[in-house]
Amino acid sequence: MKYKALSLCVLFAGCAELPDENINVPNQVNFSVKGASQLSDSNRYHGDELIKNVNHYAKWLTQDLFANIDFPNNNDIFVVTNLALLDSNLNKTSHFGRQMTEAISHEVHRTGFSVIDLKASGFIRMTETGDLFYQSEDHLELSPAADASHIITGTLTKHQGGYFVNAKVILLESRAMVSSAQIFVPYNVVDAVMLEDKDKEKKEVQEPVAPKKTTVPLKAYSN
Repeated sequence: MKYKALSLCVLFAGCAELPDENINVPNQVNFSVKGASQLSDSNRYHGDELIKNVNHYAKWLTQDLFANIDFPNNNDIFVVTNLALLDSNLNKTSHFGRQMTEAISHEVHRTGFSVIDLKASGFIRMTETGDLFYQSEDHLELSPAADASHIITGTLTKHQGGYFVNAKVILLESRAMVSSAQIFVPYNVVDAVMLEDKDKEKKEVQEPVAPKKTTVPLKAYSN
């Protein structure tokens, strides 16, 4: 009888220790992730360097582009355009897209091809602070014409976990696509590309500016 009483006491004591299912227990994992996502740009800037950054993905993408071209000619001249957001009117990009364009231009030139920078103004201008610049985003200061044989263009698609980057090489003379390549860039690599001015980023999101309907004439170059 004593043993039965002792067993019942142990059983009741164990039930008393069980947590109430109705008690809300804080989710420490979700809290940590949320806190990490709210880190300021200053904290992220001084954080650890990524093992693979946006330039690595631009390099791999460019390698795939030229690997698919049957007979590349070192005399070919390329123009690299901005990567357009696929869900836009193909006339809008992001800061990540701009850096991808810069990195692709570097890789194309590094491969041994000539690259035309349409943002080259043709003159050096000095600011009030004494800084010197050669490039411009003013359509009135851009190169009016350029000899080019190929255009590298593409799109960005926001996807769960990151961005799909779709790139293609277009033969300017016939508008035929001679090569294409795709790569997936993880979200942490995309988010690592930061703007200098956070107010500018908010303005771009909340108050989109209508794009200028300006075209740059290109004259096809044939070898």
